[in-house]
Amino acid sequence: MVSSQVIAHVPVLAEAAVAMLVTDADGLYVDLTVGAGGHSLLILNRLSSSGRLIGCDRDSEALAAARAALGARAELKQCCFSDLSEVLASAKVGPASGVLMDLGVSSLQLDGTERGFSYRFPGPLDLRMDQSHGETGADLLARLSEDELTDLIRTLGEDRQARRIARAIERERRRHPITTTDALASVIAKSVPATRIKSLSRVFQALRMAVNRELEELTAGLTAAWTFLRPGGRLVVLSYHSLEDRLVKTFMRAESSAVFGPDGECPPRGRLLLRKPLRPDAEEIASNPRARSARLRAIEKVTPSA
Repeated sequence: MVSSQVIAHVPVLAEAAVAMLVTDADGLYVDLTVGAGGHSLLILNRLSSSGRLIGCDRDSEALAAARAALGARAELKQCCFSDLSEVLASAKVGPASGVLMDLGVSSLQLDGTERGFSYRFPGPLDLRMDQSHGETGADLLARLSEDELTDLIRTLGEDRQARRIARAIERERRRHPITTTDALASVIAKSVPATRIKSLSRVFQALRMAVNRELEELTAGLTAAWTFLRPGGRLVVLSYHSLEDRLVKTFMRAESSAVFGPDGECPPRGRLLLRKPLRPDAEEIASNPRARSARLRAIEKVTPSA
């Protein structure tokens, strides 16, 4: 057993996710978004001494928090989803009994004023999950044309007032660069005062997703995780907005459906464990408001002859 300790990030649907994930106490499990270690701690507490856990994250600060929470039982690696196949190959590990993906951003990231993930705190407009390289939110905001910015806010932020917001950003950056969260938040709030709270969340979400290529990474991660699972292994995914959930839903439906080709029907490669996504109950939402939009989906890999 691993000793529990205070963890800043409260894991969402933790007991349900881990109970659905862990079916073999001696198995290998991979937490692709280890964060501060909340879900991983519960996974370890279900494993025997021969069970194995690999925790991955793009964020070096999250890995430091996970290391403090989990100790030496977990093998921690810094990587994004698209690096997963290479990382697992280098670790020389066999097929996994389960893979967990807890998408979105953590409280560690949202509450870090220097990270720029939240419009509620003044700070640099960074938005990178891995701060060691890549384009920042400020860089992206300066590079995109008004039309490109409109498309980004409309597509990834799902905001109907994307054009008005993009036009206001364009006017402001002609005067001086927008490099801080409070500067951007001020522009958004003034451009759409009636919907400012929702638009603030949507625009910051859109920029964050673009900076970190989240949908592209998710697609790569789902494919890599599924490939790495053994027959009987399970993939459990927690998503927090419709764009993520749509990708996860589509992927799991495809893997749990028969495929018809020139040689006839190929049986499904997976079995859905839930007919509908599991949602947090009122008690969990009351204690952790950031859980309110969570959706849990799960699928089990079946044997080729099933």
